[in-house]
Amino acid sequence: MGIDFYYIAGSTPCRSVLMTCKAAGVELNLKGVDLQNGKHKEADFTKPSYHICGKYICGKYAPDSPLYPKDLQKRATVDEMLYFDIGTFGKSIGDYVLPQVFRKQPADKEKEASMKEALDKLNRVLEGKQYATGNTLTVADFCLATSLTLADAVPVQYNLKPWSNVAAWFQRMKNLPYFTECNKAYYEFAKKMTSK
Repeated sequence: MGIDFYYIAGSTPCRSVLMTCKAAGVELNLKGVDLQNGKHKEADFTKPSYHICGKYICGKYAPDSPLYPKDLQKRATVDEMLYFDIGTFGKSIGDYVLPQVFRKQPADKEKEASMKEALDKLNRVLEGKQYATGNTLTVADFCLATSLTLADAVPVQYNLKPWSNVAAWFQRMKNLPYFTECNKAYYEFAKKMTSK
């Protein structure tokens, strides 16, 4: 029996949690939430940051998983990358991409410059590494990857060639056996929004 997970399929936070659970072998009872009908306001939902959810899931259901390591030094490195995603990487990508997807606004050059700075930093971090904190997949990779999917989908489909380490890492993430399943809804949603 899995844990109940109330989610929105295309949501960046939900997709990160889905990937964490798949990697950790945690079974979920998926319960879709429709924000249009307001039912989410009736239930007693816990809505923590998805960065915290991944850590919690590993701590409670997969305590020996390297996804969120027990070693405090390694854990601090994972936390550092989670904070980077919250405050810089994910934010800069969202600021640049979401107005293009939801409001059909043209690309904003200042917001693009912020996103490029964040990509520069991640590219440096990934130098000589397979994943964001070393050569082991962690919850930080899921958060960073789901943030980057925003720029990967139409209408943006941002070219990552200038950031070769990011491009190689993102391809490794896409090659995970559960990546497509967990992220398909966003790619479809973005395509649908673009065609409207």
